[in-house]
Amino acid sequence: MKNIEEKVFSEISEEELEKILSIVFQPVYSLEKNKIVSYEVLSRFALNNISTIEIIEQLEMMDKIHLLDFLVLKKVEKYLKKSNVKLAVNISFKTMLKNEFLSKLSLLKGTKNLIIELVERGTFDYDDLNTTILFLNELGIKVVMDDFPIGSSNRENFIKAQINDVKIDKNLLKNINQKKEKNTYTNIISFLKTNNSIITAEGVETSEELEFLKKINVDLVQGYFIGKPISENEFSNFFI
Repeated sequence: MKNIEEKVFSEISEEELEKILSIVFQPVYSLEKNKIVSYEVLSRFALNNISTIEIIEQLEMMDKIHLLDFLVLKKVEKYLKKSNVKLAVNISFKTMLKNEFLSKLSLLKGTKNLIIELVERGTFDYDDLNTTILFLNELGIKVVMDDFPIGSSNRENFIKAQINDVKIDKNLLKNINQKKEKNTYTNIISFLKTNNSIITAEGVETSEELEFLKKINVDLVQGYFIGKPISENEFSNFFI
């Protein structure tokens, strides 16, 4: 295992990455429907000394993040085909612009149950991105802008992209009991509502946060207070 840990910070093959990768499923709850409407698929790695965030950042830096994204899509395909539950998968902007991305999605079964959460790091050509998004929509795949409005997933880029659905970065909810942070969050929701966005708030950990989100008309919520991630075995037993 130590050898693989060292390779993560140099070079790692798709086969080696697959051996240490597992996925978990975290519920997303609709405040309007009062029920779980989808699950976000999250990556986990069988390594003790490197965090999931560190591995993902390193793969991004080595331009290998598409290996992880394709492996996760491969893992969830059987659930997309056999269940009617919506599954959200994080996909890097870099992966979406790879030539093989659209060909792999074209062969994927059960795309009507797939949601892609666009993870955006850096600056990219939005004309190319919008072409890809239109193709995904034709396949029945919904695209969501993740971590809004942190980093480059900001208002300007939201307007450029052909995306209506948005997930609010969980860090914005941490100090929501303070007036400044509460006003900032409320203003973000007001801006998105003027664009008819479906808004997901992540990082919900208390009943107070949930009540606040209800008052400002957030559509969907996600976090440990709503439901912790469950293992693939648990998910399989429940849905298949």
